[in-house]
Amino acid sequence: MEPLELEAVVERCREGDETAWAALVNATLRPIYRLCASYAPSAAEAEELTQEVYFKLWENLHQYGAGSNFMAWAWRVARNLLIDSYRRCHRERSAAWLDPEIIERLPAADDPHEESLRRQRLRIVATGLRQLPEELASLVLMRDLAGWSYSEIAEALDLPVGTVKSRLNRARLELATVVRRRMQMRVVPPAGSAAEEGA
Repeated sequence: MEPLELEAVVERCREGDETAWAALVNATLRPIYRLCASYAPSAAEAEELTQEVYFKLWENLHQYGAGSNFMAWAWRVARNLLIDSYRRCHRERSAAWLDPEIIERLPAADDPHEESLRRQRLRIVATGLRQLPEELASLVLMRDLAGWSYSEIAEALDLPVGTVKSRLNRARLELATVVRRRMQMRVVPPAGSAAEEGA
């Protein structure tokens, strides 16, 4: 859904149109769910958090300024709720979309072999993201996984677009380094294995 279309749907929601709310949820569910999944330890809890986020959005919709960026506003509302949830539970951060249930729910490719490779890469990248600082991991999640534009991220995080781009570049470089190390660890045989085979 285009931004202007989304704003029109939001305005209908503010006027009490229940069918508009269903359209709003359908249009924004994927990025919101992926955000919740990055803060939850399982697919089940990611779903619960997603429901809580939408309840919070509905509850505070009257505070949204018409004509503003709805997704940026929704990100701030969701992020505050998710951080509060973390503090209450005293849990360490864990990317729930590592959970096979979540990976299986992501859109599939047409080619089965290509799809298998894509999901393997997702698991490796997910593991790598858990090793990045929170502020860098969030940028990768928002841009590369949730598909947010630079301007949407900038507004959501209250940062200049240039800063978002430079930090995202740093995050991608650090993530690439982590992923490369993990892939090397997978292909390097255990010490002494060659000698044992030749014995």
